[in-house]
Order: sequence, then structure tokens, then C-alpha cells
Amino acid sequence: MFDMHHIHRDLRRHSVRGAVATLISQVGLFCIQLAGMAVLARLLMPADFGVFGKTIALTGFITVLRSGGLSLATVQRAEITHAQVSTLFWLNIAVGLAAAGTLAALSPAMAWFYKDPRVLWLVVALAGSIIIDSLSIQHAALMQRQMRFGAIGSIAVAARIVGFLIAIYSAWLGAGYWALIIQQYGNSVAMLVLTVWSCRWLPDLPRRGSGVRPMVAIGAHQSLSNVLNFANRNADNILIGRFVSDVALGFYSQAYRLLLMPVQQINAPISSVVVPALSRLQDQPERFARFYYRALGGMTFLGMPVICFLLADAHAVILVMLGHRWLPVVPLFQTLGVAAFMGTFNVAPGWVYSALGQTARRLRQQLFSCPVTVGAFFAGLPWGAMGVAASFSITRVLLVWPALAYSYRGSPITTGGTFATLARPAIASITAGLLLWGLHQAVAWPGHLLLILVDALFYGLAYLGIWMLLPGGRAHLREMKILLDDLKPKRNQGARNEPTVEMDTRKPASERTERPPVLQAQERADLPASGTRRR
Repeated sequence: MFDMHHIHRDLRRHSVRGAVATLISQVGLFCIQLAGMAVLARLLMPADFGVFGKTIALTGFITVLRSGGLSLATVQRAEITHAQVSTLFWLNIAVGLAAAGTLAALSPAMAWFYKDPRVLWLVVALAGSIIIDSLSIQHAALMQRQMRFGAIGSIAVAARIVGFLIAIYSAWLGAGYWALIIQQYGNSVAMLVLTVWSCRWLPDLPRRGSGVRPMVAIGAHQSLSNVLNFANRNADNILIGRFVSDVALGFYSQAYRLLLMPVQQINAPISSVVVPALSRLQDQPERFARFYYRALGGMTFLGMPVICFLLADAHAVILVMLGHRWLPVVPLFQTLGVAAFMGTFNVAPGWVYSALGQTARRLRQQLFSCPVTVGAFFAGLPWGAMGVAASFSITRVLLVWPALAYSYRGSPITTGGTFATLARPAIASITAGLLLWGLHQAVAWPGHLLLILVDALFYGLAYLGIWMLLPGGRAHLREMKILLDDLKPKRNQGARNEPTVEMDTRKPASERTERPPVLQAQERADLPASGTRRR
């Protein structure tokens, strides 16, 4: 569990296979989430989602502290010992107990803030799930460090299925908003059991002098950054739940979840692969930058078209997924679209902070952006949920360049290289979305699942066609094909004592030579992002 030599020997292949494994699992999670959301939306009322949403929004400031940022310390460190991880395990439990106790103590104040007695017992119930989650944090971090993303994805899918099945059954029995709390417990318990069983690691007692002090410092900065990031993303729910209504928050939270859920399903698995890989490359600036741009390009190649398609087909998507009584979600859905589009790449600066261990700089960046975002929410509040949604989208646009520029300072990444990477998927996605929107203006199609699939096919073909027409588009697609080729088994894989060789076919047959795997790997690592060899 602590030997990393096999990862260093073939980091590229482990990264590509890990990304594909996690993307496959996220497709499963996405389908489960959509199905579960569609069923629960028909069993529960918008107000049920509203009271749960405002409770989660307020308690989240404490629940995000349950890991103490210590999972990042385990993943990011080049070398780590059993004694260190064991000590971090017990620290995680202590932090989880402290967070749960704090929540229980603050539950009356939270109920008073919302002027809703239901919140008190919901907060107390959520406190218990924090303790359960804290028990498996280090196990999951060790699996991520070992890039066992297939197992991590399978566990997440199984746990999500358990949570939704229990929630749907509870809602059918009439549990109301408590079904959403029961879902949290089902998911947490399943994650704990499956993660510990799959990891097969048992901690020792904590030890003094194990060398965890620098790791705890990294974790503390990361935790504070997570709190501020949570404020960025949840202050809107708190304000709508407190000053507008539960029904308005129900509409807003469902629009937010349905729109940003695809982004999270793409960003989260890719980030879980990229951060460990970049951590291994932190002493190799050129390879660090090349890997970063390729990961960013792959993430936006998938994320940007999904968001633009959902915006162009918003009415049909809401009608099919949530039903007629949720149609007021459509304008909120479209207003949040700009924020969701920016969200397809806003996790990328965090890769740099995490991989280089610069969590203190990330905290300073959050201390700047959080007040701006929360202030914008207050400014939009007089116009209700729609005003808050518009404020969120505007601030995402205004803050993108400062966030990127600050995160890249002192690193091999540049804003110019980042915007060049983002330009192609952005142009192709937006243009294809406009074509689909124009088609809908010419032909009014009713909302039906089959017609949504037809729209998706039209959009996908238009997106790929535009991508091919853009300068360098074909070269980038060839680069993605190279990444997919890494998923194929190596030749002569069964002959362990015979190294795989590659013939140099650029010379006549009489002059061809065999190049050892080390040179092959070096040449492949030196390929620039366009897929062409350096001159």
C-alpha cells in the first residue's frame, strides 16, 4: 500500500487507465443520480427538497471539515509511512467527532436562524453521518494514492445505489424530507464498509514523532479553503431558504443540481486522477505542464458540450426528468448556465495548488473570491432566486482570470496556454448549441425522451464536425486516440522476461533498428500537446 515504484514506472498508462475507469464509474453514477432524482422528484414535494437543501447549506460549513484536509496530505506526499497514515487516521476520527459535536450544539441556533423547528432535528441527524464518513477517509486516500480508481469508482456506484434505494423506499412509505436524510446514511455506511474491505489496511495506534506536523499544516490550509469554497457555492441556498421560501429553494436547488451534476461527474474523477499524477511530476516542470494541459483539454472536451446541450434543450430536459410541476425550474436552469459552463474548468487551478502543496496560497485566493461571491448573492437577493442565479453567473465570469493567474504564479502553467486549450472546446460547444437552438426555433418539438436522444445525436455530430473544422482539431483528436491506445494491453505482456520493442519504420528495412522501451517512453513523453514531434 505504500510502494509507489510500479506507479512511477508507467505513470502515463496508470493515469489514462485511471481516468477512463473513473469516467466509466461516473457515467454509472450519473445515470443512477438521474434515475433517483426523477423518482424522488415525483414522490416528494419541492418544499421537501427546500428544507433539506437549506439545512445542508448551513451545516456544510462544518461537515466539510470532517476530513481536516488530511486526505490530500496522504495523496500529495512523495513518500509516506504506515505510522504517519495511522496517526492521520486517528486525527480524522477526532476531527469528525469534534465536527459532529459542534453541529449538535449549534442545531438550536440554526433552527432559530431559519425560524423552522424542523431544521433542529435534521441537523442533529446529519451529525451522525459525519462520524461514519471520517472512518474511511484515510483508506480512500491510500487507494487514490495507489491510483486504484476502478475500485474507487465501483464502490461509489454501489454506495449510491444503496442510498437511493433506501431513500426511494422511505419516500414511498411517506417519510417526506426525512427520506433524503436516510439516503445520506445509506450512502455513508455502504461507502465505509466497501472502502475498508477493498483497501485491506488496518491502522496502528497513533505515534508521537511520526512526522505528521507538516501534513497537518497542509490539511489545515486545505480545510479552511474548503470552507470558503463551500461558502462560495452554498451561501445562495442559505439566503434563498432564509429570505425567500422553501419552494423557491426547492426549484433553485434542483436546477443547480441537474445542471452542475454532469460537470461534477466529469470533474471529480478527472481531478482524482490528475492530482496524484501531477504530484509525482512536481519536480519535472515540462512534463507537469504538458500533463496539465492535456488533462484540462480532455475534461473540457467532455464537459463543455454537455452543458451547452442541456441549455439548448432545457425545457425538454426538465419536463422529462422532473415532470410538469417543475417547469418553473427552466429559467433558473438557463440563468445558471453561464456559471455551469465556467465550472467545467474551474477546478483546474486547484490541481496546481494541491499537486505543489501550496494550500496556503489557495486559502489566500479563496479569502479574496469568497466575499465577492457572497456580496453578489446579497445584491441579487431583492430579485429572488432569479437574481441570485444571475449574480452567481456574473461573478464566475469576473473571477475566472484572477483565479487562474494567481494559481499559476511560480508554476510552469500559463494563462495563455490555458486559454488556448479552452478555446477549441468552447467554440465548438457554443456553436453546436446555437445550431440546436436554431433548429428548435424552426421546429417546435414536444418534450419526450426519444426526441431528447435525437437532439443529443444531432448536437454530438455538430460538435465533432465543428471540432474537425477548427485549426488543429484533427491533431487533438489524434492525441486523444493515442491516450485511448494506452488502454490496450501491451504486446508480449505475457512474456515477462522479454521487453516490448518498437520498430523504427521510417528507415529502409535493412537499416531498421529496435528501440528499447525506455527510449520509446521518452519519445512519447516529449510529444507536445498537438501530437506532433518536436523538430
